[in-house]
Amino acid sequence: MIKNSHTPLPTLVASVTAFFLLMSPVSFAEFPLDHEEITFWSDGSRLRGDVFKPQDLKPGDTLPGIILVHGWGGNKSNLNRIYAPQFASLGFIVMSFDMRSWGESDGFFLAEEALPSTKEIGEVSITGQHVRSVVNPNKMIEDVRSALSWFAGEPHLQADNIGIWGTSFGGGLALVTAANDQRIKALVTQIGTVNNAANFEKLPDKLVTTLETQRARGEIAPYPGPESTSGGLKGYPDLIALKQYDPAAYWNKLTIPTLIIDAAKEELFDPKVNGHALHESLKGRLPTRYLLIPGKHYDVYRGEGYDTAFKAAQAWFVKYLK
Repeated sequence: MIKNSHTPLPTLVASVTAFFLLMSPVSFAEFPLDHEEITFWSDGSRLRGDVFKPQDLKPGDTLPGIILVHGWGGNKSNLNRIYAPQFASLGFIVMSFDMRSWGESDGFFLAEEALPSTKEIGEVSITGQHVRSVVNPNKMIEDVRSALSWFAGEPHLQADNIGIWGTSFGGGLALVTAANDQRIKALVTQIGTVNNAANFEKLPDKLVTTLETQRARGEIAPYPGPESTSGGLKGYPDLIALKQYDPAAYWNKLTIPTLIIDAAKEELFDPKVNGHALHESLKGRLPTRYLLIPGKHYDVYRGEGYDTAFKAAQAWFVKYLK
């Protein structure tokens, strides 16, 4: 183990990587890691995250990194249980975090009355509502970008050699981030909604423009609430933002190795116009792989589905970041 070894870290990691890839990922929790709880800022909101890395890193030691992006209704506690430590145990520095208004991160604040007009920055006392569980992809992309920017300052991180892994709704967020940031060198999108234009095709444009007008005029709340809930998913989707958001517009901007994992019996969206179509657009242009896991959407988080998908992601990052 790293903690008790005098072998240089890069040599040790290389020697154990092949062995670890053959094991069940859950067993990696015994590999000694440092865990740090962190705070960072996104558009004025205080967000919470976690960083996992091998113990006993010396000054000057650097490792590639992986940033994890949770999905619709998710949070970092799930990622910290079965993803982050397991990635870190292969010799990566790993960051997980909660999106704005989810998990331990602050949400949106809605003041109950107008703020006083001042010429300078001043202290005010106001009351308002702390808005939670909002699904707004535009704000979420800001949060992913802010997390990446904080992560890039990690002293032991190879800041220009980062992988990004996103699951479910986070798969599209990870794709958009990867397409727009040269520090990211490998992408894994797992059961990712990467074609929002197709997924929300039946949401009428006229309805969205009507909602925009009503929101601008204060006739509806600036943030969605229980009235927007549908499909049994957690959280309150912002229909205006969802209609504006289209990860497929960034497919042709990807220049990095991309692993796409889908569920063979996906029930929440159509993989043919999401992961499969993405793979077809990338193959022949950059390293890519399309992996179908037996079962439905949530089967990728447990049992054989989890083992197969996660080992593929581990191997992808080892191959293209190390």
